[in-house]
Amino acid sequence: MRGLSCALVALALLSPVLARAEPLPEAHPKPPPSSHRNPSSPSSKPSAEPRAPRPSLPPVAFLPAVLAEGSARRPPSQSEPDVLLMATGLDALLSDTAQDLGLDVDLTYRAPASSGDLLESDLVEQARSMNKILVAPSLELLPGGDVEIRLLLSDPRARALKLRVERVERDDLAVRAVVMLRDLVLEARSFGSTPAVAIAPGSEAPRGVLATPAPSAGRATLAINATLWGGVVGFSIQRASGSDDPRLLYPLLAVGAGIGLGGAIIVAEEWDVGVGDAWYLVSGAWWPTISAHLIYEGRFADLPGGTALGDERWTFGLIGSTAGITLATLGLTRRGMSEGGALLAHSGGGLGFVLGGLTELAARGDIYRVPFAGMGYGAGLGWLAAAAAATIAPVSPSRVLAIDLGGIVGGLGGAALGSPLLFGEPTADQQRAWLGITAGSSLLGAGVAWYLTRAAPKTRVEPRGAGIGVPLPAILGESVIKNRRAPVIGLEWRGNLSL
Repeated sequence: MRGLSCALVALALLSPVLARAEPLPEAHPKPPPSSHRNPSSPSSKPSAEPRAPRPSLPPVAFLPAVLAEGSARRPPSQSEPDVLLMATGLDALLSDTAQDLGLDVDLTYRAPASSGDLLESDLVEQARSMNKILVAPSLELLPGGDVEIRLLLSDPRARALKLRVERVERDDLAVRAVVMLRDLVLEARSFGSTPAVAIAPGSEAPRGVLATPAPSAGRATLAINATLWGGVVGFSIQRASGSDDPRLLYPLLAVGAGIGLGGAIIVAEEWDVGVGDAWYLVSGAWWPTISAHLIYEGRFADLPGGTALGDERWTFGLIGSTAGITLATLGLTRRGMSEGGALLAHSGGGLGFVLGGLTELAARGDIYRVPFAGMGYGAGLGWLAAAAAATIAPVSPSRVLAIDLGGIVGGLGGAALGSPLLFGEPTADQQRAWLGITAGSSLLGAGVAWYLTRAAPKTRVEPRGAGIGVPLPAILGESVIKNRRAPVIGLEWRGNLSL
């Protein structure tokens, strides 16, 4: 039933392509009817421009689907029955789809055992030597249960390969495979059919466009935050110099904001800056800056001569922001950052901000004094740890939000449960107990949320007996009598019969 449902889905998706297909020519076409009133009417004349027939393609041969593991590729083994069934079903589906598209499929072709080790350049040479179109499918199992399907088409008439890659869920594998093969076939049929464009003497030749232009989806996020950060840097430079002259302040604000905006535009044009990349850089700009200002306020503002040293808080901020931007840029050089990783960096800064403040309050035993230094140290160290973890462990945004929500709910619940300790005039020990209950409940809530949102463990099904697949409905061939064509429908059964 699974093969039949896949075939029905394939026919539904291929209906627009089949509807545009040309019918077979009749043996004796009838002339168009003539007009009795006007023999010279256009209806009595044959068409001066007959419709061009659909371009024919070379025969098509399919390589068996292989399992991709990084840069290596291998055929599915008998110890992986679910993967083996998926690969054999994909082979049958692609063969049936190609026949539905009107292609001449070589059903007698049997790929060699080393076909999984063929390089892309080898596919081009093999397609030319066989004078056939070769289609090489591959599957890669991704974390979370998704599958990356890769269809590579080698046309003997072309010098380049055609590739389609898509990440899908296992339930959508059949549907997306049909659509990807249809797109490849349509592209192959258009090969060589585009007429050359005549260029007038003295005119400029048409310019091509990038096949895959860099979209930079995080352009707006990067530009807005870079402009604000540039303005803050200009303000910090003016304050750190000890000047409060507005004639110097506003030009520095304008120059800083302009440099930030211009730099963001250049970076977005030069590299593909995604949304996750932009927000990760933003975290490196703001959280270390906030941390530096808080540390200065908590450690140095109350020292003797603090008024004279008040301008140095902006120097602290410049040092923190420069260090944060540098570390975030180094983190992005390893690999691109996902939206979940960027959210993890911001979450680490916020969580460290809260826990650092609670730690300082517990150390002093006084909840009525603002813990600037603790919040600053916590924000800086929390951001640094989370930003480093984001470059190593991939995480989804929904899981980060769930853990944050668990920590907030747990902290509020613990604070409510421990609130009787603060009635009247609480002692230092009672205040420390309340702070410990609040911090512990927050960590407990975050841990419970982390445990509940973990990925489901993979279950491995042990093979029983011979590795025989399930029979699937398939089109085994084609019967042609004069101008009539009929498919030969049967069952296809693949597998290893050796015990």
